[in-house]
Amino acid sequence: MGNDQEIFKRALAREKAARKQAEKILEDKSRELYFITQQLKEANEQLEDLVDVKESELQGVFDNLVDAYVLMDLHGNVQEMNQAAVELFGYDVRNEKLNVVQLIYKEDYEYAMTSFFKLTQDGFFSDYQARVYTKHNGVRTVHINASIIKDKNKKPIAAQGIVRDITTTLEQQRIFENQRQQLSVIVENSSLGIVLTQMGKILQTNKAFQDLLQYSQEELLEMNVQEISMPDEYKESEENMKKMTSGEIGGFSINKRYRKKNGGIFWAKTSVAAVRKQNGDMQYQVALIEDITDQREHEKQRDLLLKNLEKSNKELNDYAHIVSHDLKSPLRSMNALITWLKEDYESVLDEGAQQSFDMLLKKVDKMDHLINGILEYSSVDKGEHIQKTIDLNSTVKDIIDIIYIPDHIEVTVTSDLPVVQGDNFRLQQLFQNLINNAVKYNDKEKGWIKVSCIPQKTHWQFAIEDNGPGIPKKYHEKIFRVFQTLDDNKESTGVGLSIVKKIIDLYDGKIWVTSEEGKGTAFHFTLKK
Repeated sequence: MGNDQEIFKRALAREKAARKQAEKILEDKSRELYFITQQLKEANEQLEDLVDVKESELQGVFDNLVDAYVLMDLHGNVQEMNQAAVELFGYDVRNEKLNVVQLIYKEDYEYAMTSFFKLTQDGFFSDYQARVYTKHNGVRTVHINASIIKDKNKKPIAAQGIVRDITTTLEQQRIFENQRQQLSVIVENSSLGIVLTQMGKILQTNKAFQDLLQYSQEELLEMNVQEISMPDEYKESEENMKKMTSGEIGGFSINKRYRKKNGGIFWAKTSVAAVRKQNGDMQYQVALIEDITDQREHEKQRDLLLKNLEKSNKELNDYAHIVSHDLKSPLRSMNALITWLKEDYESVLDEGAQQSFDMLLKKVDKMDHLINGILEYSSVDKGEHIQKTIDLNSTVKDIIDIIYIPDHIEVTVTSDLPVVQGDNFRLQQLFQNLINNAVKYNDKEKGWIKVSCIPQKTHWQFAIEDNGPGIPKKYHEKIFRVFQTLDDNKESTGVGLSIVKKIIDLYDGKIWVTSEEGKGTAFHFTLKK
C-alpha cells in the first residue's frame, strides 16, 4: 500500500514536470508564432503599400499617356479609356457604353476583323492602320499596337491597345510628297544646271547639268567636282567651300569654267549654297550652274564697242576743236580783211558794193556762230558735270534777265517750276535755247512766251509756248537734227535744237513739238524726276 502511494506520487511528479515542460514548449512556440504573425502582418502591410504605390504610378502613366489607351473585353466592349482616348473618340465609358465595332470605318471592317482574329491568335498585333469614326471629329486615321491580357492560368480575358491619331501626320506627308514631286519637276525641267554634292563628290544632277557637261547621270555620280573644273580655278572654289563649311559665309557665287566630256570648255555662273544639319554642320552643297559663255562673248564685244566708241568720240571731239580752230583763224582774217577793205575804199565804193561787203560780214559772223554751235554740240555730253539741286524758277528768271527781249514781247512763267537734280550749265542751255528761239522768231506785234510745268509719275513735263509764226508739220521731226533749218530761216545754224534734244536725252526725257502755222508753237519736253 505504501509502495503504491510512492509510485503514484512519483507518477504525479513526472506528469507535473511533463506538463510544465509542455507548457514551456507551448509558450515558446506561441511566442515564436506571435513574432512570425507580426512579421507577416508587417510584410503584408509593406506589400499593400508597394501595391498602392505601383497602382498610383500606373494610374499616373495611364492618365498622362499622350496616346489614347483603350481596354476592352474579348467582345469588344470598352472597359476603360484614358483622357487622350476620350478626346480622340469623343466617348467616355464612365457615362456611356461603347463597343469598338461602332468605331470601325465601314470600308475597313473586313480588315479590322482580320486584325482582331490575329490579335486573339497571336496575342498581339502592331502597326495596325485604319480609319475610325469619332463622335465629334469625323473620320480619323489611327495607328494601333494591341495585345491580349491573360489571367494566371494563361487564359485570355481582355485586350488593350495604344492608339495614335495619324490623320494630320499623313496629310503632312501627302503635302510634303506633293511638294517634293513638284520640286523634282521644277529641278528636272529647270534651264539652270543643278547639282547636289557632298565634300566635292557629286550625288545628284538634273538634266540641264547633264546636257551642259555632256555626261550621263550615271557617269556624273562616279565623278567629283574637281574632275570637271579647270585646275587653275578650283583653288578659289575650294577656299570658298572652306569658308562655307566653317560657317563664315552662307554661300558664294563665282564665274568659272567647266570641262565637257568632249574636252570643250564653257563659262558658267556658279551659285553655291549650303544644306545644313540641325546643329549647323554642313551636310550637302547645292550649286546652280548658268551657262554664260555667250553672255561673256557679248560682254567682250560690248566692251570693245564701248572702247572704240569712246575712242571715236574723243577723236571726233578733238577733230571738232581742231577744225573749229582751223576754220576760225581764216574767218578772223576774212573779217579783218573785209572790214579794212570796206573802210579803206569807203570813198570809192558805191552803195551796192557796201551792201555786198555787209553781206559778206554777216556770212562770216554766221559761220562763226555755226562753228561755236558745233563745239557746243560736241561737248554737251562730254566732261564732268556736277549734279546739284537746282531751282528751275531761279534758272528761268536768270535767263529772262540775261537774254534780249524786245518791248513788244512778254515772257511769263505760268506755273511753279520744280526743284531738280542736274547740271546747272546744261539745264540753262536747254531753257535758254528754247526761250531765245521763241523770242527771236516771234513775228507778232504783241508777242508772248509762256513757260509751264505739269508733274507726271516719273517725269516732269514742261512746255514753252509762243504765238509766233508756227512751224510747218513737215519740219516737226527734222528740226531736232543737227544742221537742219527751216527753209525760210537764213540766220539759224541748225544746231540749237539739236543741243536741246541731246541734253534732254541725257536726262532720260523726250521732246516733241505741236504747232499751227500762223498761230504759234509749243515745245513739250520731259525730264526724269
